[in-house]
Amino acid sequence: MTLDHRRTYILSQLHEAQQPVSVEWFTSKMGVSQRTVYYDVEHINDWLEDARYEPITRERGVGFFLPDTTREALPEEFIINESWQYKFSQEEREILLILHVLTHYETSTMKHFMDWTQMSRSTIVHDLKQIEEKLAEYNLSLHYQKKTGYTLAGSEFDRQNALSGVLSSILSNEQWTQVRNVFEEMVQQQAPETNELLPFIKEQLYQTEQTLGLVFTDETMEHLAYQIGIILTEQPTKQHIEMDLAQQDIIQQTNAYEAINELNQQLEKANHPTLSSDEHRYVTLQILSSKVEYDDFSTAPTDEISQLRDTINKIIDDFQIYSCILFDDRDQLEENLLTHIKPTYYRLKYGVTIQNDLLDYIKEHYQEVFQLTKKSMVHLETLIGRTLPDEEVAFIAIHFGGWLRKQEKSLNPKYRAIIVCESGVGTSNMLRSQLESLLHDLEITKTMSYREFKETTHHADVIFATNYIKQNETPVINVPALLTDVDKRFVINQLDTILSPKQNETSNTDELLNTIKQYATVHDEQALRKELENYQVTHTLKEKENISPMLDELLTEDTIQFEQSITDWEQAIRQASQPLIHSGKITEDYVQAMIDNVYENGPYVVIAPQIAIPHARPEAGVEKLGMSFLRVKEPVHFSEKEKHRANLIIVLAAIDNETHLQALSQLTTMLSEPENLEHLIQTNNSEEVINLVKQYSTH
Repeated sequence: MTLDHRRTYILSQLHEAQQPVSVEWFTSKMGVSQRTVYYDVEHINDWLEDARYEPITRERGVGFFLPDTTREALPEEFIINESWQYKFSQEEREILLILHVLTHYETSTMKHFMDWTQMSRSTIVHDLKQIEEKLAEYNLSLHYQKKTGYTLAGSEFDRQNALSGVLSSILSNEQWTQVRNVFEEMVQQQAPETNELLPFIKEQLYQTEQTLGLVFTDETMEHLAYQIGIILTEQPTKQHIEMDLAQQDIIQQTNAYEAINELNQQLEKANHPTLSSDEHRYVTLQILSSKVEYDDFSTAPTDEISQLRDTINKIIDDFQIYSCILFDDRDQLEENLLTHIKPTYYRLKYGVTIQNDLLDYIKEHYQEVFQLTKKSMVHLETLIGRTLPDEEVAFIAIHFGGWLRKQEKSLNPKYRAIIVCESGVGTSNMLRSQLESLLHDLEITKTMSYREFKETTHHADVIFATNYIKQNETPVINVPALLTDVDKRFVINQLDTILSPKQNETSNTDELLNTIKQYATVHDEQALRKELENYQVTHTLKEKENISPMLDELLTEDTIQFEQSITDWEQAIRQASQPLIHSGKITEDYVQAMIDNVYENGPYVVIAPQIAIPHARPEAGVEKLGMSFLRVKEPVHFSEKEKHRANLIIVLAAIDNETHLQALSQLTTMLSEPENLEHLIQTNNSEEVINLVKQYSTH
């Protein structure tokens, strides 16, 4: 009997969950029907019973859970033992086939591929056609000769870059446990000595961290150890990793090159294979390009760090202008971005590609933040002389997204939590901000890597982990780095189950039940209790959700004004603010704060010729989200410079850092069209403005 990808995922989630998991969570998470989930659970139970484990149990109205005896026995069997079969999905088969051709320098036959994936010839033929496109992204191609088989064509540099991307995907995908197992087995089969070599490489990489004054993310440490181990594997037909002479010279002058030289010397002393000169340079480049938790920047040339700091300042300035917000704790944001953008700089400078499996998710769920980030990256692109791929933009967007979502902490939080995340500071901050905005009674006291978690003591009521952590005294909730609505419901339900026993007072559900019983007869108390709990979770989520209105919900006939001329920019801001004053959305203090900002910071509100968007911090006097539009036929001068003259004064009153972003994005898209801008300047008809606004007010 086999378990396919979906059923293995169900079993792994139940194995990791500390509390029962509802069928609704599985249906929403996997996009399947309840009937499918029940059928899958039956299949899993058949498999468990064949293996003499207790089956999955279902508690009506609560969810599925594994008996403790099965939970304790499963890790070794479920993760390590090869005695049971697993049916790979198409995506998994493709990644395994790519891994095979990247790590095998000899010709591969169809039999190799069939043995490797345990799939039929026709399935492999179909999969090979699919992977050709992915290999082409790395300038590689798969060639077939009838009598010999398949060979990979391309430079060794591109092959190693592709391998780096595949490793990144395998190590970061929480659902690819079996793919990772197969990969580890492959490494051990190719070079049995890697059982001793990989731990040795990791120990030397810890020393490399100390030498360079940085801390790699958990993923990076695994990634580097495996890639170095694979590079050290003897391959008779392996080519040199070619770089141009200028690149070689620059890389050899870095402290990272010296650190890898020390690692190489330790390999030689321990009688392990050593890196050749070209491999030495390539591993140095991987070190320079890798994600880190911390970097004191002492290993990079001073002029490069200075250039990057200046560039990051410009990026933040632009992001603030485009988003109409002002960041708190900007110095810390600059340091966080520098920690991330320094490796980005080296990756782009030397043509090292990177995988970002969160790209599609970020584009879909954080569209405005992604676009604002992409727009602000022009300064980094100018410095490097290359356009940033969307994969890189998305990683930087995570940093900005985390900062945008920073909320005021509860003054008296009931519970304290820590986050254990292996993906780095940007991802940790994004997860932290999501959880703190969702759970106002919870304070995240610390974010840490898995390494730090194992090496330190910690005091918390609950642990949120992006990878599996065995629960001891402190309850553990496993979460993805970016939470969907389904994940948020799961977190709230899990917390309610875990933490409610600590409350001495009667729960809200008990209070509601007692009230209902005073006025009605309850025929099924357990069912009613469950419905009340579900209602409270749904209601809580709705309260937490940021409702992002569209542009036509903010710019209405009541908020549009036309004037022929106005005496000066200060009066223009006051005039443009009047509709928001009259509707009670802002106070006079907010108007004065916008004026003070221009005096203090200059005409930054003129975001483009002829367009000004005055704004201030929400706490300066915003009562409700609002936007108003003032057209002045004769331009208003915000300075003596031509570029600081504006005909359109659009006042923005934001209640936080995010709720206004959708409407603002629609506004800037509308104003980016020259014919729209000219039409708005010339018209005196509010209906014409509204009709144009409606054209851009779509999701």
